[in-house]
Amino acid sequence: MRIDDILWLSYKDLNEKRVRTLLTMLMVAIGVASIIALTSLTAGVSQSVQNSLNTLGPTSIIVSPATSTGFTVTDVAKLSALPNESAVIPVITGSVYVLANGQNTSATIVGVSSEGLRQLLGGNVSLYQGAQYSDTISPASVVGHSLAFPSSLAGQQNLQVGSPITLKIVAKNGITSTVPVIGILQSYGSLIVPVDTGVMMSLQAAQTLLHRNYYNLILVKATNTSTVAPLASMITDIYGNSARVTTTQQILQTVNQIIGGITLLLVIIGGVSLLVAAIGIMNIMLIAVYERTHEIGIMKSLGFENRHILLVFLTQALIIGALGGAVGVGAGIGASYVLTSLTSSASSSSQTTQSAPSASSGRGGGGFSGGGGGNAVFIGSSTSSSSSSSGFSYKPVFTPVAIAESIMVAIIVSIIAGMYPAWRASKMEPIDALRQL
Repeated sequence: MRIDDILWLSYKDLNEKRVRTLLTMLMVAIGVASIIALTSLTAGVSQSVQNSLNTLGPTSIIVSPATSTGFTVTDVAKLSALPNESAVIPVITGSVYVLANGQNTSATIVGVSSEGLRQLLGGNVSLYQGAQYSDTISPASVVGHSLAFPSSLAGQQNLQVGSPITLKIVAKNGITSTVPVIGILQSYGSLIVPVDTGVMMSLQAAQTLLHRNYYNLILVKATNTSTVAPLASMITDIYGNSARVTTTQQILQTVNQIIGGITLLLVIIGGVSLLVAAIGIMNIMLIAVYERTHEIGIMKSLGFENRHILLVFLTQALIIGALGGAVGVGAGIGASYVLTSLTSSASSSSQTTQSAPSASSGRGGGGFSGGGGGNAVFIGSSTSSSSSSSGFSYKPVFTPVAIAESIMVAIIVSIIAGMYPAWRASKMEPIDALRQL
């Protein structure tokens, strides 16, 4: 029996029962789409975090206060005197609202030296417009791309180079200050420091504006990757429990473990959907076997062997799995972008508001938050909208291998589900089958 005959006999029955076939394929498609959508989103989040940490570099050590007391110039000098360090970058952050052109947007002041900003951005400050600030007390600012082009205005430019902006400082009970914008950064995506939604200025200017003489964060650079662990251990010995000392590699390892666990859970959820689809395929094919009993008897009387009947029904299952998997991949890709857009819209809508949040308590409340045990470090707004003002963004990640694996899983599940109905059809006795009308 030729392959094209098997394909035709398989396709003919599926085509005659189009609604039933489409519903069966839909069950497979839902399972595949859920796997594609959920795993691509977790992969996108993981890649975004990795890009952020790679921007800081593998030799970076993040030192943050574990208490309400921040760091001082004495701490900077102490860290600068340690062996195997190549740079010590103090950072000040503070929660503000940016008032411009009728927009009231939550943001974060990031006070850092011009060289420190270059280190934070991976060694190069890419400007969309304007110029970088100098290390003076003048409150000239460079704003993040998302702040200048807010999604609430459909990406239209809201802040202009050369125009002043008004900053309402949360920790100072809404005291406002006017700051000129001299530059706009290119979009950097998600970083440890929220530059896309930040107002960057010199360290001296931020200290004056926030009326603060301590730092929220110190970034220490080791001379090379082999000296990162000894230097981090030395800093831990110096500060003990009064500071969190975290390397970018530790953060990356923790994030990968968390993302791996979430991915496994989501794959299991998608697998349950495919299991339901497999039961549906088995049920539909058993019905098809019953309906085609007389036809099976005719085929066997014409010389069709058991393996030919088996192949016809297994091919039906393969077609259902392949087409359902392909549709599921397309639906999963579309769902991934829809979910990403929805989460981005939700983040943007929570970022723009008309009422200032309450100031955080404690000296260290200028916008730092640390993960438990020092294994995760992020800085951003210390307000209720910190998640939105952190500038976190990601895109779903699709790989040809993952897409091919999803389709293959759909095909394999469909074939396994169709094996019993196909075997049952192949074992029918021709005389008994012909009696069924």
